[in-house]
Amino acid sequence: MLRLTDLPRPEPGPGDVRVRLSARPINPSDLLFVQGAYGRAARFTSRPDGGAADDGWAVPGFEGAGTVDALGDGTTGLVPGTPVTVSTTGTWQDYVCVPGTSVIPVPRGVSIEVACQLTVNPFTAHLLVHDIALGPGDTLLLTAGASAVSRMVIHLANEQGIRCLPVVRHREQARLLSGPGTQPLMADRAEALTEAVRQIAEHGRVGAVLDAVGGSLGAAALRCLRPEGRFISYGMLSGHPVPVHPDDLVFRQVSMSGFWLPARMERLSGPEMASLTRQVQEAVVRGLPGLEVAERRDLTDFRSALEHTMRPGRNGKVLLKG
Repeated sequence: MLRLTDLPRPEPGPGDVRVRLSARPINPSDLLFVQGAYGRAARFTSRPDGGAADDGWAVPGFEGAGTVDALGDGTTGLVPGTPVTVSTTGTWQDYVCVPGTSVIPVPRGVSIEVACQLTVNPFTAHLLVHDIALGPGDTLLLTAGASAVSRMVIHLANEQGIRCLPVVRHREQARLLSGPGTQPLMADRAEALTEAVRQIAEHGRVGAVLDAVGGSLGAAALRCLRPEGRFISYGMLSGHPVPVHPDDLVFRQVSMSGFWLPARMERLSGPEMASLTRQVQEAVVRGLPGLEVAERRDLTDFRSALEHTMRPGRNGKVLLKG
């Protein structure tokens, strides 16, 4: 159960920085966390008033942006008032304390509303484009084709000469995705997807699939892969599994893998992480799509914000402000 409560202001430890947050997006991963279906269980903290252990609290939210509020002993390179973005568990609150090395200064000219979305979807999109390992002239199929991550992936993939086929359900979504290197596919049923790909893609097959839906649509996308194609699952919007036939894995040599941003980033070396961060910052400054804002709600109005987030047809993020 979500509820609003007062917590003690955290104090930064050695090497830490306290950030006063002013904006946080509501992402699908946040909803999974609230529902108890995320890959990491919530770590409940005992109530500060000494209440029962089973009546503790955990704060949702995985990213946000604000300003540096205080520095712990030994923290260097930052000054109070610096606009920063953070990636940590518990951003749906006023203050967070994080290691000084983990905050990212907001690039010049980037608003806090954009900066608060910097650490999840843009990093996901860059890593997905890397992991599909496609080259110029190859074709990529994306379910949830109008989502923020898909729009970012399409932009980055098109820059590399990769043709993108985003799957959408509404013509309004298709119009948002039109452009060189991109051909939206209208498919409200799984059967319609395989037929659409057969008519468009070379030999009726694609080189890779990025699936955020699962279920029957994910299974249909899997059937669209060419031999030795790659299927990456990074979401579960339908709530249903993707059925897999051994024939696909054995005879067609299709590879399937899951993508989870925290685990993927743990495999990056220090230089790789620094390079990826620079790429993301530069892409955001250049105008990476998928960072639009649909609604703004005060942090105290989280119930209304969650209701709006779960409505279909929304274009842009719902932000929790204040």
